[in-house]
Amino acid sequence: MKKYVAVLVLTAILAHVVVVALIPQLIMSAYFAKVESAGFEVNKIYHNPPINASFRNVVLPCPDFLFSYCFYDLSKGNVLVKAEVPEGTYWSISFYDSATNNFFTLNDRDVGKEARILLVKEVDGMKEMDATVVKAKSEKGLILFRIFIPDESVIPYLDKVRRNSSCQVLSGT
Repeated sequence: MKKYVAVLVLTAILAHVVVVALIPQLIMSAYFAKVESAGFEVNKIYHNPPINASFRNVVLPCPDFLFSYCFYDLSKGNVLVKAEVPEGTYWSISFYDSATNNFFTLNDRDVGKEARILLVKEVDGMKEMDATVVKAKSEKGLILFRIFIPDESVIPYLDKVRRNSSCQVLSGT
């Protein structure tokens, strides 16, 4: 009987480890497939409208922020992300790998008026660039931009600022 219990416990532990290791990858793969089938392009920034009670693309969305995002794919080359940073409010950019792990974040306190981040597969052999070089943890992932809305009257300004951002492949890097 003890053998069966031991086998059951070991099987349960192994199954748990496999599920914990694979579920984030499966979730991100399914999300990428859904996004691509909906016509979204990789290495391009998309801007969500201000969130209100009718927005349900995300469970319990936060109406205090403007969100923008870019699905990156480094198979086409390194990706240069440029983002204008708004004055007088919180701003952040976060990079997530294909297993939903956050591997790099900057906020308005870390940068001046503009953030420039070069996302690369390998740091070795990189040319000198006027950008923060970040080694990606996976070939595909997500970049999430957040801007805090201190007052609804500044939404037009914040929206204009975030639309000056870009996420593009650099050829020859």
